[in-house]
Amino acid sequence: MWVIGCDGGLDPTALPPDAQISGSLIVRGGPASYPPRDSLFDLRVVAFRTIPRDSSIIAAVLGGQAYFTAMSVLDSSRYTITIPFTGITPDPLRLEYIAVAQQYGPNVFSDWRVVGVYAADSLWTPKAVVLTRGERRIDIDIEIDFRNPPPQPFR
Repeated sequence: MWVIGCDGGLDPTALPPDAQISGSLIVRGGPASYPPRDSLFDLRVVAFRTIPRDSSIIAAVLGGQAYFTAMSVLDSSRYTITIPFTGITPDPLRLEYIAVAQQYGPNVFSDWRVVGVYAADSLWTPKAVVLTRGERRIDIDIEIDFRNPPPQPFR
C-alpha cells in the first residue's frame, strides 16, 4: 500500500515573509548642492509607522517602529528597504512617514535631520504607503533638498 501526500511546504500560493519599497532619490541642485563631507556622516532612507516626534531614529528602529536602508545611500540614486513580516507586524502595514535622513554629526543617536520626504505635494506633505505581506513597491521616489530641507517632524 502506497500513501502519497503533501504537507504544503512547496505551496505556490504562499506569500514571501517580507515586503519591499524602493525608488529613486532625486537631489535638488544635483551633486553640487550636497553639504560639506564633514557634515554628511550618513544618509539613509527610513520608513516610519508613525510620524517621528524626536530625532532618535535609532530608538524607532530598535523599537520596531521604523525600517531603514541597510547601507548608506550617499553615492546612489536608488534605494530599497526590505520589511520583514513577523508575527507582530500588522498586515496590512501602514507607513506614515518615509524620509531621507542625514546624520550631520558624530552622535548616531541624535545627530539626524530630514532632508527629503515621500510627499503628496510640493509642500512636503507626507504621503503614507500601505503594504501587505509579499508586496513590492518600486515607485516610492523621494526628492532631497539639502539647502531647503522639509519641516522637521521633531523638535
